[in-house]
This record gives sequence, C-alpha cells and structure tokens, in this order.
Amino acid sequence: MKAHAFAAQRLDELAEQVRVCSQSFKPTLAIVFCSSEQHIPMLTQFFGERDIALFGCTTAGEICNAQFYDQAIVCLLLEINPAYFELFLANDPIQSTYQLAYTTGQYAEVCYAEPALLLLSGGVDVNAEKIIAGIRDGLSQPDTPVFGGLAGDNMHFTETVVFSSAGRSNNGILTLILNREKIEMIGLATSGWEPIGLEHIITKATENIVYTINDVPALDFFIKYFGGFQGANAEDSLHNDFENVSAQYPLQIIRPDGRYILRSPLYADTEKRALILAGGVEEGDRFKFSMSPGFQVIENTVDAFVNWCQGDCTPDAAIFFSCIGRHAALGPMIGDEIKGIHQQWEKPMIGFFSYGEIGATIDGPCDFHNETCSVVLLKERS
Repeated sequence: MKAHAFAAQRLDELAEQVRVCSQSFKPTLAIVFCSSEQHIPMLTQFFGERDIALFGCTTAGEICNAQFYDQAIVCLLLEINPAYFELFLANDPIQSTYQLAYTTGQYAEVCYAEPALLLLSGGVDVNAEKIIAGIRDGLSQPDTPVFGGLAGDNMHFTETVVFSSAGRSNNGILTLILNREKIEMIGLATSGWEPIGLEHIITKATENIVYTINDVPALDFFIKYFGGFQGANAEDSLHNDFENVSAQYPLQIIRPDGRYILRSPLYADTEKRALILAGGVEEGDRFKFSMSPGFQVIENTVDAFVNWCQGDCTPDAAIFFSCIGRHAALGPMIGDEIKGIHQQWEKPMIGFFSYGEIGATIDGPCDFHNETCSVVLLKERS
C-alpha cells in the first residue's frame, strides 16, 4: 500500500498536493478530515472528478504527521486495490442510530468474510452508545475490529458532517469497510487519565444527561466537589469556565468487568442542575472522577502505544482520533503527545480532534470513549 499524508489550508493547495502525489502513484482512496469552515461540496466534487473514493468528516481541529492544525484540511492518499474496500453511508432519517449501526454491521459482512470497520458519525445529537450496540448486534463476529470517531464543528455544537463519494450527512454513519484478508487493521484506545477520590453512583440519568449523583443534583455535586464557581457571579462564572474545568475531570465509568471508560461533561443545565456528558451512561453506573497527571499523561499514553506495538509492527499508514476535551485539558502539550505517537512509526498519519472516540483498549473490546486518543494502523498483507 502506498500512502502520503499532507495538510492544506485551502482547496487549491490540496489540489496541488494531489497533483504532485499522483505523479509517483495512483491514489484510489482519500481519507480527509477538515474544518467545517471548508467548502465540503467543492471538496467532494474535486475527488469525484479524479475518480478517487472519498471518506471524511468535519472536525474540531486537524492532525497531520507530527503537527496539529486549526481550520485546515488534512488528507491521507492511499493506493489500494478498490476491491479491498467499500464505502457505506447509513443515512435514513426514519431509522434510529441503533438501526443505522445494525445495518452497517450486517452490510460489512455482506461485503467481506472478515471485515474491519473504520467509521465516522455526526457528533452533536448522536448517542454513540447506540452505535456501539448496533454494530455489535449487526456483526456475527465479536472480534471484528471497529475504530473511529465522532465528527466535530470547531466547538460550535451546531452541525457536524460526514462526507464521501456516497453522499454527506449530519447525523448518519459513514463507514470504510476493509477486507481484513487483504488489509490488516489494528488499533488501540488509551487515555492516561488517573482516578481520584471516592467511588460514586449515578442515581438518575437519561442517556447522556446525568440528573443526580449519590442522590444529589449532579451539577451541585460537581460544583461542591471541585469548587471554583462561587460568589455573586457564580452562574456567569459557571457558563464561562465550566468547559475548561470539566475537561480536566472526566468521569471514569467502571464497567462490570472492571474495565473503565471516560465520560466528559460537555456543559451544564443550570435549570435542571444536570450534567450533559459526551456519551451515554446508565443509572447505577459506578464511577470515580479522574484527572490528568500533567505531563505524565503524555508519557503514559505514548508508553502505552510503545508497549502495545512491540515486535513486528510496521504499518503503511496511521489514523489518529483524539478527543477535543483532551486538547482542552492538555493545552499546547497535546503537540508533544501527537509527536511522540507519530515517532513510533514515522509513517504517513492524519487525524482530528473529535467529539468522541471509538476503539478497543488493551484489555477490552470496542467501546465508545471520551478524553481518549485512539490510533489505527493500516497495512497491506503480502
């Protein structure tokens, strides 16, 4: 598999990069992540005119090789036999998210006996827990690799878009289905966050809205636990600072088997005293708050990838999904993490800052995560 990754600020810059790359190999697939400020119809038309299959989404920031960008376009050009991959857009407004995901899982196994799924989804109103449930139920093989992320829109939280040769959608599920007998796809999702304090219980919740924790209004519990929103202007302070504070202390949900996943508070409902999370939870879920141990979180994350890929691990290309909440928590240090991960392979890599990540941890199956980075490696089998 031949691969080349690059970043561009405008479509004409992208066109020139594609022209230069096409002189040395013939790309059949373009994976593109771009700011919602970019002109997506022109982008899809550009690749359509060149008979290059397109798979992409809008972002909350872009990643290319060892750098990260803002309001840019990043592109991974791949030369793959078109028989080895299939694009599928599940986009029926009548169907639920679960049904769309279930259909996707079933279709993947129609395409290939051993599929691998790389998926993108709208990230504002979509309950990603339903994506995971639908994919799992739609697939007959529980060990099928599934990775991906929720599209972003530069933190506006109004409209995210997935787009491809098959069309575009702000609430559908776009999937790149690979023939695992020809293209190997492996990956790892990890966070590096550390649990703090006592264990708590979510006592009232509906999907991603938490109303009470330990039978106390969730927002009041959060404020009491972390403080910082006091005085006559407390409510104004809450609206202005909640995003930054909450990104520092995601909920570490404890699964029944002992594994954990992170759920990051997105914003607060001050009238209902509720927390709106970036992913679903259930009443009775146990959790601890967690926090980044400073620069150590980067070392923990990079070390996790180093230990995971020990031995024969020489990919042709890599794709990186990193939570926008992680960017908010780590600030400029996120660049050190991206650079450290890219240096493990020094292969063409693109990615984006997402509203949620899908991937498997070192000891668990595919799941939906927040505040996590998920890396996917692609390699053509000889």
